Amino acid sequence: MRRILAAFILFYTLAVPAQRLPRLGRATTYDNWTGTWAAAQQTPVRSYMPYNNEMTNRSVRQIIKVSAGGSIVRLHLSNELSRDTLRIRSVYIAHAKDSFTIDPKSAEYLRFSNRQRVTLPPGSAVVSDAERFDLRPNELLAVTINYSEAPKQPTVHMGSRTTSYILKGYSGPHTDFARSFRYEKWFNIAALDVYRTGGRSVAILGNSITDGKGSDTDRQNRWPDVMSGVLNSPREHTDVGVLNLGIGNNRVLTTGYGAPGKDRFDRDILGQSGVRYIIVFEGINDIGVSTDGRTTARQLIEQYKLMVAKAHARRLRIYGATITPMKGAGYFTPDHEAGREMVNEWIRTSGEFDGVIDFDRLMADPADRQALRPEWRLPDCLHPNALGYEQMGRYAAEFLLRELRK
Repeated sequence: MRRILAAFILFYTLAVPAQRLPRLGRATTYDNWTGTWAAAQQTPVRSYMPYNNEMTNRSVRQIIKVSAGGSIVRLHLSNELSRDTLRIRSVYIAHAKDSFTIDPKSAEYLRFSNRQRVTLPPGSAVVSDAERFDLRPNELLAVTINYSEAPKQPTVHMGSRTTSYILKGYSGPHTDFARSFRYEKWFNIAALDVYRTGGRSVAILGNSITDGKGSDTDRQNRWPDVMSGVLNSPREHTDVGVLNLGIGNNRVLTTGYGAPGKDRFDRDILGQSGVRYIIVFEGINDIGVSTDGRTTARQLIEQYKLMVAKAHARRLRIYGATITPMKGAGYFTPDHEAGREMVNEWIRTSGEFDGVIDFDRLMADPADRQALRPEWRLPDCLHPNALGYEQMGRYAAEFLLRELRK
């Protein structure tokens, strides 16, 4: 009788839809949900999004690479940065096979308060009900949204480095996307969580170096991807979610693309499900566009202190990543270099962060410490190439593995 009762309780717990979940940003109050993928939301920049972004009466298949696996999932959708209502007819997920193809037998339709249709007013977000799905660590997952009505200015993530596939009309799991329009952006998908007791994730605040400029389209080889590949490998099996909240041309203090890091820290980092660790790797754009490198460095340090205080108030561990070299980049000057070195010295020696990921020392050219290693960088002398990201990801994974064993 006890076995029957225990089985019934377990089934009921897992079967009840996760209705009435709070808006994105409060999900951390549910300790059994852990983020396995996330993307920072932003408004489109026309010069980088020439397509008209018309998603009304469209089906959009988007591919994401998860980190930790699980058997129950939920999806966060965002219309937070749009002025118009978003109406969705249905959303289904499936194991991605190659390009736009999926395993149709694996497809599962998500529900929102037990309905497939969902409406997001301007400025809002929503979390799906819990859904059983065999999500494997580090796998590619296809998220297909059937839009009924979409804003002219959507909530997006521009730097997906991953192709999305767009068809007119409605699609199902057996629909052929071979003739779809291809576009390297993500629309309205903000995060994916897995249900697991004692789950934990690491959220990364960053700019284009974290977002993956210089990585290969559809290869999922940004440095956080590489880090996840190590952490969630069969050998390590840490089950740690890796959440990449980088945005290209993002800054901590002022507005580049996306909200400044100081403003989006609460939502994009602290608001992630199951976050236990934080990596702050941002500031190079602030220094690069500044008129006074040292003054900007001091302002960055003050913002880092605030982030550390917020993290520690929640008993989270927060790590500082040193700013990588930029000599040869368009905005390099001796003054900016002085600001960069000032920030890095503080990160290394202040003791404010719970640990230091010294990307500067890893990536610096031994012949000129102010520049990136030639074999690990793009011609712009600012961004690593795929080989450089491989080095960064493995270095960060080794650091985090040591932290996990403490």
